[in-house]
Amino acid sequence: MAETFSKKPVPAAGAWPPQSSSPFGEPPPFAGGSLPRLDIRQILLCIRERWIVAVSLAILVCVLLGVWLLNQPKVFQASATLLVDRAEKVLGNEMTKVVDDSVGGSKNDPSFDTHLAQITSREMVQRVVASFTPEEKTRVLAAWLDKDDPPLSASQMDGRLSGLITSGVGVQRQGTTFLIRITCKHREPAMAALVATRFAECYIVYLMDRNASANDSAISFLRAQTEDLRKKAEASERALHAYREKSRMVSLEESQNIVVDRMKAISSALTEAQVALLAIEARLQQAESVIAKNSSPLELASITEFSSLASVQSQLDELVARKAVMAEKYGRRHPAMIDQERSIQALEKLRGDLILTAVANLRNQREKALENERQLQRQLADSEKASLALDRQAVEYNVLRREAETNRATYTQVLSRLNEASLTAQLGNSNIKIAERARPPTVPLEPNPKKILLSIGFLGVLIVIGYPVGMELLFNRIKTWTDVERYIGLPLLSEFPVLKNLPGDTLNHLVLQDRDPDAGEVVRGLYAQLKLSSRLDAPKTLLVTSTIPGEGKSFVASNLATAFAAHGLRTLIIDGDLRRPVQHRLADAPNTHGLLRWLDKGGKSGGPLANDPDLDLLRPAPNLFVLRAGGTSRRISELLDNEKLKGLFEQARREFDILVIDTPPAGIFPDAFDLVPFASELVYVVRFNHVSRPQVHRVTERFRSTGLEMPGIVLNMMPSGRGSAAYYSGYGYYGSKHYSSYYKEGQLAARSG
Repeated sequence: MAETFSKKPVPAAGAWPPQSSSPFGEPPPFAGGSLPRLDIRQILLCIRERWIVAVSLAILVCVLLGVWLLNQPKVFQASATLLVDRAEKVLGNEMTKVVDDSVGGSKNDPSFDTHLAQITSREMVQRVVASFTPEEKTRVLAAWLDKDDPPLSASQMDGRLSGLITSGVGVQRQGTTFLIRITCKHREPAMAALVATRFAECYIVYLMDRNASANDSAISFLRAQTEDLRKKAEASERALHAYREKSRMVSLEESQNIVVDRMKAISSALTEAQVALLAIEARLQQAESVIAKNSSPLELASITEFSSLASVQSQLDELVARKAVMAEKYGRRHPAMIDQERSIQALEKLRGDLILTAVANLRNQREKALENERQLQRQLADSEKASLALDRQAVEYNVLRREAETNRATYTQVLSRLNEASLTAQLGNSNIKIAERARPPTVPLEPNPKKILLSIGFLGVLIVIGYPVGMELLFNRIKTWTDVERYIGLPLLSEFPVLKNLPGDTLNHLVLQDRDPDAGEVVRGLYAQLKLSSRLDAPKTLLVTSTIPGEGKSFVASNLATAFAAHGLRTLIIDGDLRRPVQHRLADAPNTHGLLRWLDKGGKSGGPLANDPDLDLLRPAPNLFVLRAGGTSRRISELLDNEKLKGLFEQARREFDILVIDTPPAGIFPDAFDLVPFASELVYVVRFNHVSRPQVHRVTERFRSTGLEMPGIVLNMMPSGRGSAAYYSGYGYYGSKHYSSYYKEGQLAARSG
């Protein structure tokens, strides 16, 4: 044997798997297809791959667009400028000017925003259209009308003009100044200047008409309100006067003062009357007490009403004293004694009459004092009632008075506002004037060569970048070695061409057939690349898989196993695709024996695997053995967890140098990931222009996460014929033609020698 992998001792049982000591769990579920995510490096690769087409397309589009833009009709722009003065108001009755600072220097000033919106409003456009004469309308529309067009009616012309002005007129504020710039675009310079200037003039007229209308409306309203308020003020004054006459009230304050003074006088008199009554009752009680006790009449003399009693009592005491003297001298019946007795009796009677008269007088005084007190109390009560009545009248009086005062003040204010409005209406109606009229421009605004050049330059750059990226997003399938090594990040092991001239029974053993030696060179090249790229020596297990079905993984696995066998290594192909087995068909044998049959029979192997009747290994070539699936099954996970199957793989590693496991597509089924613990290296097969780069990248990244060695990728079914050389890396099928030419030159040299 010419070349062999160096052999290493087989690992002992229990040391499985040999390639990684880290635990490997269940692989993540397949995420399915999605839009690819391109980084800067991939975008640059896309541009590098398609830059010729992209640049050609960009040049074509930019040239056509630039020629079309340069051939567009010329458009001129004229501008007129308006100056907004700060408003000056006249307040009060004096001609005092007060500057209105509502228009400030702010960039976003509400007053300026209002002006800008009004200038471009539909009403302004209609005013401008109505201001044109028929000749001016015809001149403005002439640049957009063909000579063969039928004449337009008045309404049609006005509609066309409104649309033209709306689309061609713009307005903006110049920085933070008080200037407003009105621009107009037109194909004729003179018409552009005419429309811009007419817009400025019509806007000033519009403001004057609006202000005059607003002033007239305000003055009419104020006059009506003034008349109504005057009538209301007069009515309230009449109501207040009528109420005064009805209640005989000069004024509320004076009436209240009169009532208060009267109540004070009555209250003072009542107090004096009560004091006098108390004095009379005290004298009367004293007199009655003396009389009731039969005390000396002289005790009553201190009372004013009994002042005459003292003289009578004095005379009576003198008569009594004289009688006593006379009694010593005369007898009782003496005429002098009798006269003296009669005088005493007369004075005693007079004294009694005086006492009775004084008591009666005191009693009369008491009655008079009581009556006076009662009268004063009645008068005081009447005064209090009058005061309360006056308070009740004050409520209604105050209501009428406040109403009259309010109506009078409102009338005065509205009358003053009417005078101000009338005076303001006589002043200027607009604070905007034309600062600069539009002049016909001499240089067209469009087409602008610099602007067009910048635009098509930007468009060209966008096409140069966007076309390759867009094509990459739409057609991002793997086709070349750059897709494998730069996008996927794995080495390219080999490139298998499309083999159309070989019969089907020889495709699985290209190294052994002689009909097409160049095809065999491709397999040998794969063997050589794998030998150089691999970091593991025999014995080892190779896992051969792909992304989706139809990529030729079974074909590559069979030919790779044949190449190993041809180099003297005992090689076993294991058909691990239990869902849809293929290796038995490549070997032209039935699928009656193999893994599933061996497991169904108990999974016992008492000797070499080649002699096991249930496995019934096929030997299509020297050193080459094929282990068929032995049926089909969908319970792959349960089967791969079987300890007997693990023992079978361990025994196969001891008996063979190379194990090649053909698995289901890893982008669809998880079986290939379940077989990773049994493998040492992965050979990934990708069919030309069949699967997208993101799909391959996702699956290979999942394999990388397991720690499995990945020597590289095999590109299968590469195109052949003219133009196919661009897809090859320089080795493989394209290189095999150099091999054949090299051999032919050697044979010719031998014959000539």
